[in-house]
Amino acid sequence: MKVLITGASGRVGTAVRPYLRRNFDLRLTDLQPPAPACASNEELHLGDLADPAAVAAAVAGVDAVIHLACVHGLGLDFDASLDANYRGTLNLLQESAHAGVKRFVYASSHHVLGAYPRAGFSADGKPVAPDAFYGLSKAFGEAACAMYALRSGLPTFVVRIGNADPRVGDERSLRMWTSARDLAELFTLGLRMPGLGHEVVYGTSICPEPLFDNRRAFELGYQPRDRSDDNLAPDYLGADDMGPERGGQRVGGAYAVAPLPKVQERS
Repeated sequence: MKVLITGASGRVGTAVRPYLRRNFDLRLTDLQPPAPACASNEELHLGDLADPAAVAAAVAGVDAVIHLACVHGLGLDFDASLDANYRGTLNLLQESAHAGVKRFVYASSHHVLGAYPRAGFSADGKPVAPDAFYGLSKAFGEAACAMYALRSGLPTFVVRIGNADPRVGDERSLRMWTSARDLAELFTLGLRMPGLGHEVVYGTSICPEPLFDNRRAFELGYQPRDRSDDNLAPDYLGADDMGPERGGQRVGGAYAVAPLPKVQERS
């Protein structure tokens, strides 16, 4: 199977590549070349996902797509998210469906639920409530995946990633952290599971008192191997040490308490 990875030069793309290339031939795409350089079963295809022609060339001849590319950040405004997170995602879904791609794995985020308070939170059946413009764009991407799955027959697998930092930085992240190895395992599940239509799961490892019930992933065969409490950062902050700017009482953390950029200034 040949798999296109978008955003291959980013932090998550760089972290999961070593695990994925053990089982798949990879085509890597981004605006800049990834580091480290391509292995023997990886090929590079630079391009902008906002350009439909570049996307058509990127998906040509691949069996599956793992869509990681996005822009994010506490201060991300709506206009800055449009090309990468909206147009790029739609272009990729459109060209994947047109090219007969067999699987589309979409890296979403827990920030689609980030506005909720943590107290008494249960993700089971909750409607999306993004915490900022990044989470809003991920909710859009999830909806777009469902549309193409049901209208075009493109099998889609959505992974709502918790926290994918190399180490666990604070008590909120402890409840939703994922290792690169476990995240690659989830992506592999989406690429290989039989009968895929449209699925939504959470990208988390083994976490104490997890914020997200990942039973659907377990039902599909997911078996995480890494524990968040075995991967604490040297400067890990417990709940009592987290300042208000970290948003420890909200599912989305700092994204849920940082000032929300204006969509458009009044004239």
